[in-house]
Order: sequence, then C-alpha cells, then structure tokens
Amino acid sequence: MNKSIPQNKLSLAGPMKLPVFLNGLIAHFKLHLFRLPKGDYYALEKGAVAGTEYPLVRIHSACNIAHIFHSERCDCEPQLELAMEKIHRAGCGLLIYALNHEGRGVGAFDHIRVYQKQDEGFDTVDSYLELGLPVDARDYSEVEDILNWFQLKQIRLLTNNPQKIDAIKKMGFEVRREPLIAHLHKYNQSQIK
Repeated sequence: MNKSIPQNKLSLAGPMKLPVFLNGLIAHFKLHLFRLPKGDYYALEKGAVAGTEYPLVRIHSACNIAHIFHSERCDCEPQLELAMEKIHRAGCGLLIYALNHEGRGVGAFDHIRVYQKQDEGFDTVDSYLELGLPVDARDYSEVEDILNWFQLKQIRLLTNNPQKIDAIKKMGFEVRREPLIAHLHKYNQSQIK
C-alpha cells in the first residue's frame, strides 16, 4: 500500500473480514475505514486491489434514507447492492462509501428538507435550488488519497454521473465508465428524472 500520504492527514482502521449476504450467497470482502480531514470513508475491497489495472471501483454516497430505512424514493440502495455484486463477480474491486456525501453532500438535515420540497411537487434539482442549496456539493478530492493508497492509476468506475468521472480524471486517473442502470418505478421517478 502507498505510505506516501502524510500520517496527520489519514488514519486507517482495518482491514477486517466482512462476509456479506448478496443475492442468496455469502460474498467475502475486506473492510477498511479511512479517516480523512473532510470525513470518513469505508473502502470495501474484494481480492487484492493494490496496484491492479482497471479494477471495478464504485464511489457511493451515503444515503441514510435508502440504506437504513430502505426508502424506495431513490435508487441508492439498489445501486449499492448491484455495485457490490459486480465487484464480487469480478473477483477484484473496491467500493468507496463516502459517509460525508449524504444528500449530494448537503447532509442529513438538508436531505430531508429536499425531500419535503419534492413532496410539494418540485423535482430534485429545483428542490435544492428552492432551498438555496448547491445541486451537488459532493467533494471527491479525498477519494484521490484512497485510490493512491491502493496504488491505482486506472479504474473502471461504476457510475451514471459524468461529474464524478470528470472529477476523478482531473486527479490524473484513467477512467473507463461502467454503467449502473437506474431502475425507474412510481416511487423514484421524480427523484431520478
């Protein structure tokens, strides 16, 4: 692993073994926790990722409404599960779970306020704007430290977000996009569209 990150900038817990129930089987991962100045990040590792070329990588934003309460109003939980399944099947990959990205980076309190605006009939973008919030406040700068720690130069990024791709490319990584298809249904249509 890359030890060039200053110790005062990064603290690391793990790895610990993490068996996960996925689609009827037990998948085995290693779980790391990176503590960086702007927040904590879980890194769920399958196989030996360090230094590999084009491993599958998912940068996933925390969404308590979906991940804890299993809300059907967004596609966060299905995307998380699908990403874990794809990484498991690939045999090597990394899921970076950004705890400080709740509600596109505005936090849990404002995330609830955004949903209230959607209940009033606003779409997702207009809900953020109506509240005077940035439409997407997520900061991917610390993901660079995590990718460097795993000695990665090229990745296959599981995403539907062109801004995420651009942010990672600007850090100097080669990025190939692997799509994650959003499943539209009556509860999440307004959120996703």
